[in-house]
Order: sequence, then structure tokens, then C-alpha cells
Amino acid sequence: MARKAIPNYRLYQEKTDESADFWLHCETLSVRSGLHNWEIAVHRHSALFQIFWVSEGKGMLIGGGREDRPFAAPCVLFIPPGAAHGFRFAEGAEGLVTTVLADRLSLPGAADRTLSAFLAETRIIPLGEEAEEEGARLDDLFWRIHAENARRDVGRDLLLDALVVEAVVWLARASRRLMPGGQGPVTRDSARMQALETLIAAHFREHRPVGFYAARVGVSAAQLNRLARREAGASVSQLLARRMLETARRDLIFTPTPVQAIAYSLGFQDPAYFNRFFRRQAGTTPGAYREAERRRLAA
Repeated sequence: MARKAIPNYRLYQEKTDESADFWLHCETLSVRSGLHNWEIAVHRHSALFQIFWVSEGKGMLIGGGREDRPFAAPCVLFIPPGAAHGFRFAEGAEGLVTTVLADRLSLPGAADRTLSAFLAETRIIPLGEEAEEEGARLDDLFWRIHAENARRDVGRDLLLDALVVEAVVWLARASRRLMPGGQGPVTRDSARMQALETLIAAHFREHRPVGFYAARVGVSAAQLNRLARREAGASVSQLLARRMLETARRDLIFTPTPVQAIAYSLGFQDPAYFNRFFRRQAGTTPGAYREAERRRLAA
């Protein structure tokens, strides 16, 4: 099927159901599938990714330019943004479907190349006897997402964000363990890169120099920059700027926090410098970016 002929939805056969601040939706598999006689025609979500936790029953993943792919519970189906997909479920299949704004993949994908590769493709991840522990963990995570999504309480979005990232990480780990060859060797450079990513996540708001990170990783600043360019395609400073920018973007879109307060929360002593940093990285001011993105999400 030609890509242009594949309909694009937010939720299946809904285009205006969510409010402007929508970024996550979670419902039981039977709610929408049952309405359509357990068959979901091929479609795509250009700005969303989906995770299907299939706890009961079986079905067929269809579309996307590939042969139909069967699946059976317990399993997880991961659908990346823009991927054409459809389903034929056996009547009575059950589970949970979590639909999330694609922006939520930016930070975890940038932090780990292996995770980024996992997130780029449609996946069927069986969670039977060989992955029983992962299955139990993911079942708990998805039901916690479902419960938290229905709640309107303090810190709801923060907790949902953390739960989604945790689910994606455990999915990638389960998928890797089930692949032929298992997890593969952990090299000295990959361990150093993981250490750098952890340090950046913990300290990027402090505006530390490259030497701070190099000392903690145990190499010189020049060595660390070479490693970062080879493994991540960017210098340490560029990785720090990328993390800063993604956090700023998220705060601008999904919180009502004033631009000045966001600047201070990111460690900028002068909001004017934050504005210059953001314009240099994003090509527009924070205020203009916030307004444009909110209009786009509301469209």
C-alpha cells in the first residue's frame, strides 16, 4: 500500500479527541478493537508511538510493507512514529494500548544508541517462559501507567513520563536478551559512554566543563571528546547542549512555567543568555517555540 494512501490518526479513527495538552493515552485493547470487529485497518501515527501489551489472545500484525506477522500472548508490540500498521485480533484478545507523543522518545533515544536503534523499528517481543520475569515487570508497569493516566493528582505527568521511559528501557532489554547472541560484550568504550550519559543526566543543569566529566570517566578531555564523537556523533559539549535543549523544549510545551523560571531551573543565571542559547540551537526564541508547538499540537 502506498504511504500516501495510508490514513494518519492520533487515536484510531479519531483526529480531534484529545485536548491541546494531550501527550499520553492508555486504554484496554478491547475498547477500540471491539468497536471495529477486532480488526484495525492499516494506518499510521506520524507524531505518536504505541505500545501494545497483549496479555490474552493472539492476532496478526499487518501492513508496513512486510508480510503479516503473527503474535500470541503474552507479548508486547512496539510501533514507532510514522510506521504503517494494522491488526487482526482474535475475538476476546485483551491487554493495554499506550499511545504516546513521539517527543517522549527524544531524550532516551539520544542517551543510548542501542535504545535508539530499538525505538526505530516495529517490534514483536514475546514474553513467555523465557522472559517470564520481564513479562511480570512490564505487566505491572503498563497497569500502573493505565491507573496513573486516569488519575488527576500532583506530579501525574512526571510519574507517567518516568513510567513510560522505564517501560521502553525494559522492552529494549527484553528484546536484546531474546535476540540470537544475547546482549553481546560490553567494551571499555561502551562502558565509558554509558558512564558519560549517566553523568550528563545528573549534572547537565550545573554547566560543568568537559574536564569535569572526563575526570569522572577516567580519561582526558580530548579522549572523552573523541569517544563521544565516535560513539554518539557529537562532542561532549554538543551532547550537553542537546540534553539542555530537549529539557527546555519539554518544559516549554508541557508546563505553564514562565520562560524566565525555565531558564533558572536549567542553571542559567541570566534568562537573556538562555534565550540566546535556545535561539542558537533551535533557530527561534523560547516564547515563539512554545506558541508554535502548542498551536501544532492543538491542530
